[in-house]
Amino acid sequence: MTVSRHHGLLRCGGKRVRAFTLFELMVVVALLGIVVSISLPSFLHAVRKSPLRQAMSDLEEACNRARMMAIMEGQPSEIAIRAADGMVQVRLFRETAPDEEPESGAVGSAEPIGTAVQPGGSPLPVGVAPVVFKLPSTVAFKSLVVNLQDMMDTEEARVRFFPNSTCDAFRATLLSEDNEERTITLEVTTARSIIEVIR
Repeated sequence: MTVSRHHGLLRCGGKRVRAFTLFELMVVVALLGIVVSISLPSFLHAVRKSPLRQAMSDLEEACNRARMMAIMEGQPSEIAIRAADGMVQVRLFRETAPDEEPESGAVGSAEPIGTAVQPGGSPLPVGVAPVVFKLPSTVAFKSLVVNLQDMMDTEEARVRFFPNSTCDAFRATLLSEDNEERTITLEVTTARSIIEVIR
């Protein structure tokens, strides 16, 4: 059996078999390289979270942590939101004693989760990690409503979560510098978050 090669043709016995030359393989590899270099930036942009998506994800995580903490601790927790500077903090909530003066007209006061301890003095469970974050500079609150009251102009808005898996009525809309809008709403009977993309 004789095999001869000439201009991309293989001869095996009396049959001709088509094969690729080195030049053809190099052209294909070059074309694949061009396609990958064109599509890679779009792919990376799609995979990477935008600041608005990241901020909404962080806010949803804060709601989930506050809900979980209230259930695990058997006492209310809350999320404190300062719309002016975009700070969000999860913390334990305790009712003010009758002889104590509530601060700035609040129903109760709260301790930051990072320094809070259980009534017996033991630290918080390991599964409940502190949540404190600030919105990116390109994202801001467009609206902030707690229990049907507009809280945009208040110093601090508080959303309470209770051990029976309920929470205050809460709805917030975040706006990015690219005019993207997303809204998060809490279902009061289950404290589950619903995210809606507006534009």
